Amino acid sequence: MSGSKANSFSSYMKVSVIKKAVLQGLPSASGMEIIDGVIYVVGDDSPYLYVLDHSLREINKVELFQTEDFESGRIPKNIKPDLETLTHLTIAGNKYLLVTGSGSDVNRDKGFLIKLPTKYNKKFVVQELNFKGLFDLLRMNEDIIGTDGELNIEASTVTEDYFILFNRANKKGVNTALVFNLEEFIVYLSENPELIPFPVVIPYELKGINNIPAGFSGASSMGNQIFITASVEDTDDAISDGEVYGSFVGIMTAGKDALLKGSRQEVLSAIERYAIVEENEVPIPLKIESISVYEKENDKEIIALAVADNDLGSSELLMLQINLD
Repeated sequence: MSGSKANSFSSYMKVSVIKKAVLQGLPSASGMEIIDGVIYVVGDDSPYLYVLDHSLREINKVELFQTEDFESGRIPKNIKPDLETLTHLTIAGNKYLLVTGSGSDVNRDKGFLIKLPTKYNKKFVVQELNFKGLFDLLRMNEDIIGTDGELNIEASTVTEDYFILFNRANKKGVNTALVFNLEEFIVYLSENPELIPFPVVIPYELKGINNIPAGFSGASSMGNQIFITASVEDTDDAISDGEVYGSFVGIMTAGKDALLKGSRQEVLSAIERYAIVEENEVPIPLKIESISVYEKENDKEIIALAVADNDLGSSELLMLQINLD
């Protein structure tokens, strides 16, 4: 499937920040999901899954792994696992969260499958995963990373038929959506890690700011409609931080059963709408890391929550109003 050019869109969309709050004590938010009104957040330099209620009160903090390197409140950049994605999955009728690292360094190939509490078991059950086998295959594919790029998984989401990872481009690489058959990916996760699935790879060219292209940073699905975020940061690689110029929200559509039918053209659409995130009619210079659709007000208005990393040891939560008319 050919690359999709963000600057060719004609459909109108406006994305506005209507509320925001600082999440103190929650560093470097990178992934977020909302399930049954509960907000789940992971940070890329934290060993915890943070659980918040609708008033943003922390109601639980689940330890994903033990470390002695969190004493300062942030795991140092050179050794952090860089947990970047958080996705809701249903496996055998049970609700799970899946966390993945970015794969941008040898320390960043781990992930976690977290079974959410039920009325029979009130505890979170955490299983550590090793994505090295899968990520090694992805790292060898030039369609994913380009000739001078690198693996940098920044987002994931689940539709009716697919599990999708989003690889973020650096200045030399390409943004790609990696689309897996959902049933095959669940078997790989929960039954047989030797059955490594391989995705359909779809490149996307994203409009940026100041001649710096945007890179995928977050994703959330509502049925087969996918909301993505893309941020613009002046950095040459997947490790270093740089000046942040702003973030965009885009919408694409997943084709039903297209992988099973063997038709790549219908797997994912081009990005159908794309707009910069504004506050008081001005682009907001924040690095949005994740998005979760909260509610659909009507056919023309959607409310979503997003988290942003301020690179200062705390995070910001934004309520976004997405207008489609």
